[in-house]
Formats: sequence, C-alpha cells, structure tokens
Amino acid sequence: MKRKIFVLAGLFFLFSSLFLVGNALANPYEVKKGDSLYTISKEFGVSVKEIKEASGLQNNALKPGQILDIPEKSADVSPDKAKPMPKASYYTIKNGDTLGTIARKTGVPVKQIMVLNNVRPISLRIGRKLILSKPGNWAQKESVTDDEEEEGITENIDLAELEKEEKKNEELLGKWNSPDERKLFIKVATGFLGAPYRLGGSTVRGIDCSAYVRKMYEFFDITLPRTAREQSTVGVSIEKEELEEGDLVFFRTRRPIGHVGIYIGNNEFVHASRKSKVVRIDSLDRPYFQKRFRRAVRVKGLDNNNKGA
Repeated sequence: MKRKIFVLAGLFFLFSSLFLVGNALANPYEVKKGDSLYTISKEFGVSVKEIKEASGLQNNALKPGQILDIPEKSADVSPDKAKPMPKASYYTIKNGDTLGTIARKTGVPVKQIMVLNNVRPISLRIGRKLILSKPGNWAQKESVTDDEEEEGITENIDLAELEKEEKKNEELLGKWNSPDERKLFIKVATGFLGAPYRLGGSTVRGIDCSAYVRKMYEFFDITLPRTAREQSTVGVSIEKEELEEGDLVFFRTRRPIGHVGIYIGNNEFVHASRKSKVVRIDSLDRPYFQKRFRRAVRVKGLDNNNKGA
C-alpha cells in the first residue's frame, strides 16, 4: 500500500510539472469541408478573433473534422443581423433503426444527427426522439445550441431517458483501500489546478472536463467512459446531500448532461473549465452551478459508506 501511494504521488508531481501553470461549458463546432473562420464567424455571430482565442488557434488554417470552441455571441451583434433559428423537427427511433437508415429516411447527414443529439451508433434506443434539422440546413441548425428555448426542448426530450439511466447506477467500480488513498486522490486531482483547458483534449497540452476526470481515476485503477454523459451512467447514483470526496458531479449545459467535475469536500468541486481555460475549483453554491446541477455519482467507495459500500 505504501509503495502504491509513493508511486501515485510520483505520478502526481510528474504530471503536475508537465502542465502549464473556472466556468462555461463546451459549445463545440465540427469543421466541415469548405468552412473558413470567416464563414463560421458569420454563422454564429462572433468575430474571427474570438473564435481563434477560444479555440487556441495560432493561424486561420482549418481541417475538416477539427473541433472549434465557439464562444457566446458577442453583445455588439445587433439582433437584426442574427440569423433566425429554424424550428426543430424530430424523429423517433424505431426497432431496427441505425444512424444510416435514419439519415436515409430523413435526408439529414449522420454527423449532424450525432452532433445535435450527442448520440453514437451503439447508444440508439427505441423510442428516443432525435432532433433533426431541415435537409440541407446542417450548418444553420447546429447554432440551435445558442438558443435557450431550444436547449429546454432538448432537455425535456431526454429527461425520461436520463431518469432511467439513473436507476441503472447500482454498482461501484471499485473501493478505496483506505481513507488515506481517497485523500491522496483529492491531492492529485487538485494538483492539476491551472492545467490548460482544450475542448476534446486529453493531454498535457490541454484537457477537457471529462478527459480530466477520466485521467484522474485512471491513476487509481478505475477506467471511466470518455464523455460526461457516459460517465454519469456508471457507479452509484447518490443525493447531493450525500456527496463525499471523490464523487462526480454533473451539470446541464446545452445538453442534458454536458459537464462533469470531482467533488473535493466543503461543497466544492474541481473541474476543467472552458471559460477560464484551466482546471480550477468552484463551489456548488454558486447560482450558476446550483441552477445547472443534474446529478451526483459515486464510482469508488469506502467500506463504511452507506451507498454502494
């Protein structure tokens, strides 16, 4: 046990030294063929400079499939210049459906369906409603995430599904060897404060919220899924009042679950923040997070825990 703690502590200081030394959530955009920073800036109503700064770009070169971090629309963009949001249309998944067959039935590209609904081929469930854009209106529909009303529609559609997934959270993925090991976990996690944020990143050059959580637990022999949504479906669901150090906290963004952090005690959590562009500590008491708090999950527990021990 002492040897393991020593090794983990060594990893902690090694990785901390490699990072460059909090709160908005991801609003990604996938670059398509023919896109330029100018056309994207016009589409979202933000300046090229803002997109470059938010995405950490050093020049104007873009590649298809590249993920950009689009900031909120600038306050100086007049309403009459903003593009009107197209009304959402929906498709209910049927038995035997795949993303390919749905795309052929609706005329909506597979990538668009995946991005708008945060869905993957293996996660299709019969009866789920998928948000679609009008055929041929792919780029315009993606900007629906800037519309708070549309965000609410998305949340209502997925609420029942999320509640079902909560009930599936019944088993811990592991147990702490001792309270000291859990304290070491918090020390390692907070040791990365100031590490740079990058949407889709998972390395010392930049890391996003779910990759950060995944990496911290990898140090302690737990393998978590890659995305916040997937991470929220493992372990044991707990009430907010039952939070203990090491538990995961999830928040609604433009998706029903789009952000995750690690609870560190005193009603605080550590997370990779898009707005601050670094790993930082925030309080669950902040109105921003109070409003968006969705769920808490315990993935590793102590023998004396009441939940999933």
